[in-house]
Amino acid sequence: MKRQLLSILLLFPLLAAAQQTGKISLNDAWTFALDPLQTGEQHQWQAAGFESAYFDKVDVPHSFSVDKRYFFYTGTAWYFKHFPTPAVQKGTRTFLHFDAVFYKTKVWLNGELLTTHEGGYTPFEAEVTQLLKKDRNTLAVMVNNAWDTTTIPGAKASDATERTNAAQLYAWMNFGGITRPVQLITRPAAYIERIKVNAKPDLKKGSALIQVQTWLKDFHTQAPVQVNIYQDGRKKNITFKQVSKTDPGTVILEGLLPAARLWSVDAPNLYEAEVIAGADTMRTRFGIRQLEISHAQLLLNGEPVRLGGCNRPLDYPGYGSIDPAAVLEKDLTLIKNAGMEFSRISHYPVSEELLNWADKHGMLIIAEAGNWQMTARQMADPLMRAKYQSQLKEMVQRDWNHPCIIAYSLGNEFPSHTPEGQAWVRDMRAFAVTLDSTRLITFASFHVWRDNIKQPEDEASRYVDFISTNIYGDHLKALEHIHTLYPDKPVYISEFGMRLPADGKEEKRIAYFRKAMADFRRCNYLIGASVWTFNDYMSRYPGTDADGYRAWGLVSPERTLRSVYQVWQEEFAPAVITISNSGNQLRIRVTARADFPAYTLRHYQLQYGGHTVPLQTLQPGQSQELTLPVAAGATELTLVKPGGFTVLHQTIQQ
Repeated sequence: MKRQLLSILLLFPLLAAAQQTGKISLNDAWTFALDPLQTGEQHQWQAAGFESAYFDKVDVPHSFSVDKRYFFYTGTAWYFKHFPTPAVQKGTRTFLHFDAVFYKTKVWLNGELLTTHEGGYTPFEAEVTQLLKKDRNTLAVMVNNAWDTTTIPGAKASDATERTNAAQLYAWMNFGGITRPVQLITRPAAYIERIKVNAKPDLKKGSALIQVQTWLKDFHTQAPVQVNIYQDGRKKNITFKQVSKTDPGTVILEGLLPAARLWSVDAPNLYEAEVIAGADTMRTRFGIRQLEISHAQLLLNGEPVRLGGCNRPLDYPGYGSIDPAAVLEKDLTLIKNAGMEFSRISHYPVSEELLNWADKHGMLIIAEAGNWQMTARQMADPLMRAKYQSQLKEMVQRDWNHPCIIAYSLGNEFPSHTPEGQAWVRDMRAFAVTLDSTRLITFASFHVWRDNIKQPEDEASRYVDFISTNIYGDHLKALEHIHTLYPDKPVYISEFGMRLPADGKEEKRIAYFRKAMADFRRCNYLIGASVWTFNDYMSRYPGTDADGYRAWGLVSPERTLRSVYQVWQEEFAPAVITISNSGNQLRIRVTARADFPAYTLRHYQLQYGGHTVPLQTLQPGQSQELTLPVAAGATELTLVKPGGFTVLHQTIQQ
């Protein structure tokens, strides 16, 4: 099988643009109240003149689930904010934008119902131009984080074989609240709604054909659209021409970029695009790269890549799923340092800040939206299908231009062997492709490796571009079974791992990980493996530890490194270093792994005794030998990848 994808000029979807478009943060100075009896709406809490001196003060992002005053509360809660009408130019329009609210939301402005939304991890907005008052405005937001069999995530529909407490729960916490930023956005009367930038690089010529699709809102005549491309602040000389056939309200321009600098894990080159239509301007950053699946391999810019990864539940003490910048920076640096660069990173859409970091520093992400262990009954339910499609669409339209995202996952551990599960993957794949045909499609299967799956027609993995699967034992047997079914499809392990034993000793976990990696290295069709999990996470799922955490992490809830983290850094390093000490000299051999992980090493360095030694380019399996003088007091040699990430520490025996 060979599937060629359009490389993607991925952008950070910046809503703020030059001239009339701007953003005003509404994150500060809210009041908050619980509504356990759900009588707030009946008592007109949403009314413009409603005030209460008894409500608490909070800033957003905020999760009432981890606020010590309301710890683990599940139900309805309210947020209130007063704000002045922004000073804007005549003829502009104003929108209220939420990056995410968990889970069900109703929004009123000045007593008028503005919008409703369901889904906890994706953005939504509504126009408020006609509702704004001249002086003070009152915003009321009603949030409910409860779950049932019709929410995503939620409980399982109770079939006869599933009447357990586990069926009523899902595995992570329902961190409720306005968990991501809120802002007012001003735009011209006719504005750019969104843009999508695709590119197909010619790897032989070094150029890239750039296609920019622009969605225009409320332009009464066909507006001329101008596109400019910048590299390191310098405008590129590109002539764009309009594609003749376009849908109403959209404009597609194409241009050829010579000498394109490609985006990759170790060379995450980014450009900036500027799109101008009428009075509106939208600027975005993007990267150019080519994805291809060929002969059970994943090719990035024409080269095979096989990488480690991790799952990172959104969970930090005191913050829940808010993901503050300092935590995000620390976590992703630890993840990158440990060679975890190809991740099905979460069961739900993550923040744009995480994706921006991955774009900038080089990580591959499989983006997943909902469907955690839905039952066959739920997957056949038109209501659940519609809700899932809504969440998937919101995720895809927000994220389709991030270079880090290489695939969309259609769910995790659902009964993919049933007719309903197969129909789900077939239909949701078709839906996803209508939104964005430039990404690979997969899902995390918990069935494809089982003995009862004897042919591709027995399970839904036949509909995906590469196999993703969760395996917690007998890894080699499971992988060989999958490869027998699909000899031309690469395999990605979306979950594997071992929980920290109750006594806190890590010897068994370390042995498990080393054995798993030995199995992985025997499978040249394995393109990635994502450990469950990077960090411990809170849960009410059966079997959770008494402290409320599930201790699967390489790091503790507070991000203290466990011994297994150093083991993992060694196992996921792309090279092996051997050192021999001969008197006053060190003889060093650096060998790029040819098994797993494996990819071409460019611009790597060795650091030792205060000195930095650049390495030559090493293809998988190639070695470089160096001789260095012994440095007094130096006990460690480190391998540093582009960007300054230290991916291997090698102790020098004295």
